[in-house]
Amino acid sequence: MDASSSTLNESLNSSITIGYSDSSASAHINQSTDLFDIQPLPPAIQALVNSNEAPLHSQMLQSNLRDAQTTLSNLEVCLDSMNTEIALLTAKRDQIIVTIKTYRDVLHPIRRTPPEVLLEIFSYCVPFVDTTSAEKCQEINSLNTKFAPWTFGQVCKHWRFIVLECPRLWSSLSLNVDQFLTTNFILGRQIEYKAIDLLSNHLRRSKDCPLTIAVQSFQALSPIFSLICSHSERWSNVLLSLHAGAFPQLSLVKGRLPRLKNLHLRNLEGWDDRIPAIDAFKYAPNLCTIRASEIPGFATNLLLPWGQLTYCPNMCLTSSEQDSIILNTMKILSQAVKLRHAILTSTEYARRPSLTSLTPHRALSGLTIGLFNCSDLELLTQFLDAVTLPALSTLYITTSSRETVRHNVQCLIRLVERSKCRLIRLRLKGFQTDIDDDPHFRLLLTLVPALGSLDLDRFPNSLLNALMVLKEDDSEPPLLPRLRQLYMSIPSLYMDQNLFIDVVESRVQRTNLDLLATSSQLVWKDAARARLESLNIERNIF
Repeated sequence: MDASSSTLNESLNSSITIGYSDSSASAHINQSTDLFDIQPLPPAIQALVNSNEAPLHSQMLQSNLRDAQTTLSNLEVCLDSMNTEIALLTAKRDQIIVTIKTYRDVLHPIRRTPPEVLLEIFSYCVPFVDTTSAEKCQEINSLNTKFAPWTFGQVCKHWRFIVLECPRLWSSLSLNVDQFLTTNFILGRQIEYKAIDLLSNHLRRSKDCPLTIAVQSFQALSPIFSLICSHSERWSNVLLSLHAGAFPQLSLVKGRLPRLKNLHLRNLEGWDDRIPAIDAFKYAPNLCTIRASEIPGFATNLLLPWGQLTYCPNMCLTSSEQDSIILNTMKILSQAVKLRHAILTSTEYARRPSLTSLTPHRALSGLTIGLFNCSDLELLTQFLDAVTLPALSTLYITTSSRETVRHNVQCLIRLVERSKCRLIRLRLKGFQTDIDDDPHFRLLLTLVPALGSLDLDRFPNSLLNALMVLKEDDSEPPLLPRLRQLYMSIPSLYMDQNLFIDVVESRVQRTNLDLLATSSQLVWKDAARARLESLNIERNIF
């Protein structure tokens, strides 16, 4: 045993030999009280108290009075001594309480927690920077030292060492540069210098870790943004919400983006403000996802390695400013040969250019199309007739046109027949799904026998009858034999609820339907609701 260990043991032994005997304390108190026994007043004295008569033996009473006064003085001296002793004991009690707390703190299990476990706990406390959502990123200020990970280093020396040696905790950064602006020039400079110092520490502590960064700035030029650009070699997931005049500053990162995987660009000035061509991301060997919000001429002004992109969630079919965007969209599809998922939106009417049929896109497996406001349904037909997608497995189409006539599915039939694709998930909003009125919908369902998930906003009775699975020995195979998930959005007053329950029950028993997602108002009759609740199926209610 070394000297330090023996010294520690001696100090521990000496510190815990603090005791107080309960028996000795009680004996001491009893002995003290026995010294101050006072005889009760005789009955004659009590009688004199109740009258005005003078006592006959005043000398004896005077002697008793003096004895009582002496006893009182001695008792007060004893009480003072006891109060002093009580104060000393109270101080010792408080000291022992502190000692006990110290021992408990030293023996706390958190001191035995491995650094790896602490880091895992810390990682859940650091705000998550979601570069796909600018709104969520605006709620995070990574330079606020009152929040994690800064606060972890303010607890103790051990925690500070762990936090400073873990670059992963410092690899996410969300910053609104405009929060440092002020009308006072001198104060603004001081705030900016402090922000640059904090940002430098933050980036230095991230070491060589890939960075997730979200930056918003209405300033055309900013030294803070320039500092962030100087670390572009480590950019991995990036959201840049910039003033139109700040995009030329991105030339600082050109050719210096070896780790960039996901890019989200936002023009804070909106569609009306023109921006020059952006070629800063043309040479990004690992870039696979691109999001662009309100970037005029997105398909042409943003030079990207289209051939390696796999996800593009905001391609536009139309634009109030440039009808040729649909042509640019077709160009993107022809260039992005590895694109696996595309999201296309349209918000208004546009001229209908003549679209040239594309060569089959053999990688695109997911396609989401949204037509909103007064967007032209004919545009959807033109687009679907121009593409061939043999790998398509997920197709989501939403139309919210104000036209009273619901869109038919003939263009979808042509797409499926031409592509020979194997659809697994299908969502159609705003389409005619009544088989009696539009027999094309039945044909579409027969063309996708591998369909496992069907999401429609309306299930007319004719469609429910078609989806009914009869007895297992029926010669005709059921429609959609592999259907596992059924989503119904809009409740209908004309839907036969008992028929709906019969369909679900037959699917559960014969085709292994295991998920039903419906509106809470879809089934309102008590008997039908009780039957539905008795079925062995997972339900999602929205």
